[in-house]
Amino acid sequence: MSTREASFPAESVALPWSTRLRLLSASLFSAKRPLFALFQSVGIQVLITAINIATGVVTARLLGPEGRGEYAAVTLWPPLLATLAVAGLNSAVVFRMRRHPEAVDRIAGSALLVGGVSAVLMISLGLVLLPMFMSHYDPATVLFAQICLVSVFVNSTQNVIKQTFAGLAQFGRCNLTHLLPQLFHLIALLVLIPLSMMSARAAATALFVSGFVAVLVMLPSFIRAARPRLTRSFAELRQLLSYSSRAALMDVVFALATHADRLVLVPLLPASQLGFYAVAFSFSRIIQFVQPAILSVMLSHLSGQSEEGGKRVHDHACRFLLAALVLGCAVLWVAGEWLLVFTYGDEFGAAALVFRLLVIEASLGALSQITVQLFLSRDRPGVVSTIQVIVLVLSVAALLVLVPRYGLVGAAIGLLGAASVRWLLLLGAMRWVLGLPLPRLYPGRDDLIYLRGRLR
Repeated sequence: MSTREASFPAESVALPWSTRLRLLSASLFSAKRPLFALFQSVGIQVLITAINIATGVVTARLLGPEGRGEYAAVTLWPPLLATLAVAGLNSAVVFRMRRHPEAVDRIAGSALLVGGVSAVLMISLGLVLLPMFMSHYDPATVLFAQICLVSVFVNSTQNVIKQTFAGLAQFGRCNLTHLLPQLFHLIALLVLIPLSMMSARAAATALFVSGFVAVLVMLPSFIRAARPRLTRSFAELRQLLSYSSRAALMDVVFALATHADRLVLVPLLPASQLGFYAVAFSFSRIIQFVQPAILSVMLSHLSGQSEEGGKRVHDHACRFLLAALVLGCAVLWVAGEWLLVFTYGDEFGAAALVFRLLVIEASLGALSQITVQLFLSRDRPGVVSTIQVIVLVLSVAALLVLVPRYGLVGAAIGLLGAASVRWLLLLGAMRWVLGLPLPRLYPGRDDLIYLRGRLR
């Protein structure tokens, strides 16, 4: 009997459904294949979204609009400045580790060094900026916000750890690094409630301490996986900085664009109005639950693909995501006011229109990130940076014009317009810069065949 004849019966025997389900569950848990890694990341992000909603409910109901506004003003700065500290570095770590797996230890060591030095610089900048942006808050609140800037170093370290796991294709640990700060924060808030210690400052302190504890928990796994070292890492430092410097503008502009609304609203609006907006904005991000999965998995996967294969993966992902976002927006648009009142209380129903507009804006932001990863995987971060600069200028200008006239609704309209421009510019750059045809936007039979093939 030939080898081919011997193997034929084994190939033709269908596995029992119980075996298939067990193998599928094992694949999802291990997340070794890109599609299963994406599914696991989406599942984790659903859990994170639920946790964030729970923490938002706790802070909104116990602090009220004014206390929620003060909490938003204080907690704005550490994640923003940490994102600026690692601007370009997140993409550079994943790209370099995927292309040069033999240099993981040097890349990780260089990334920690760059992230740490940048964090110190951002803390110094924050100490200067906070009194100007929070001028109508009392001095004690401003001083407390400045003390909290120490967590910029914690957040930047967490970003390096998370991106290192993504670069090593250890997406389970990457997801866990992203999950733990939010989970620990919710636990800390639930501890504060029976102790009658809930206040804006207590909630903010719980947030920052939770981030620090999460980094300590993941640090041993990070050291074992990457074995970071500074010795002989300076040669890698040049390559890492070369990529990150070109991608930095993209991340800086993205961070400023993401936080531009609150940067404008904090000095312009009283704490109570900021509290309404903060609740509407944070609740609208429920539609973006897949975005961290996109950022952690798509770039790592696309960087290892051929140009043709990368474009095909991008187009399939774009169509699946767009279909899901349209359905999600329809549901949230109809049920928005009821959800706000049911979740946060009657007084937050006034933010229903702002919430509906921000849901569409958030959807366009998540959709844009699919195409952003395609440009990054083609080593073209400068194109995305240019687009982000244009969008930032437009969004800030729109906010400065619309917020004084129309308040919170004006802010939502300005952000929605900027998000639309960003997506259209990215599609245009795909056609005229990368020379690629535009993706079909509606799913078809080929998408179902592709998905079925990846699940096998």
